[in-house]
Amino acid sequence: MCERLSEIDLGLVQTVAEMVGGDIPKEAKRPNHGKKMKGISQMEYMPKTPTIATRRVAIIIADGYDPIAYHGIKTALLTAKALPFTIGPRRNPIYADGEDKGTGSGVTPDHHLEGLRSTMFDSVFIPGGAKSIETLRKNGRALHWVREAFGHLKAIGATGEAVAFVRDACQLPGITVSSAGEVVDSYGVVTSTKIAPESFKEALQMAKNAKDFVSAYFYAISQHKNWQREMEGLNAMVAY
Repeated sequence: MCERLSEIDLGLVQTVAEMVGGDIPKEAKRPNHGKKMKGISQMEYMPKTPTIATRRVAIIIADGYDPIAYHGIKTALLTAKALPFTIGPRRNPIYADGEDKGTGSGVTPDHHLEGLRSTMFDSVFIPGGAKSIETLRKNGRALHWVREAFGHLKAIGATGEAVAFVRDACQLPGITVSSAGEVVDSYGVVTSTKIAPESFKEALQMAKNAKDFVSAYFYAISQHKNWQREMEGLNAMVAY
């Protein structure tokens, strides 16, 4: 393999050989011509107008979740023609904050945390709710979902109490999160500690540095992956 790579790029084959224990060549078999093949990079297929149509988004909840954020983001995703999936710690109904298990209907998850991986989705969103986040903090698989999504460069959204959960799950220097209700996009991790029904009713304008949560989060999803994490080595710093 290294012999073949030496015909492509010297720096590439030296890096690969060092990692796999092969002989490290001192010179290339042929000089790199510096040309680039069209149609190979994913960046060549980015739409001119940001869109999240057909993107699969996992919404992770547990009992006591924030119904405003959950229903708000789900409706916004459907309106943008994305595909939301509810993920819970079990397949039986999950009940919102203030909803009585005895009389409430709850939300039946599409999948449970143990039955699917974050790799099957384009993004992960976690709504707040003190009780819900308390449960997720004690669930190693929920932590794994967040860390794995981060490691795979996927957009992550969090509101309310979930902001601190995502921050603690990643625990990386340089990643900043919302602290006073403002919307923060840090390496594709979009957070806001305060959310209200009107937060999901504003005119959606997917754009870089958007001020409202939905627009900022959807823009992060539309970029497919956050390559800056990889460029700065952040994805390699998260254990998953």
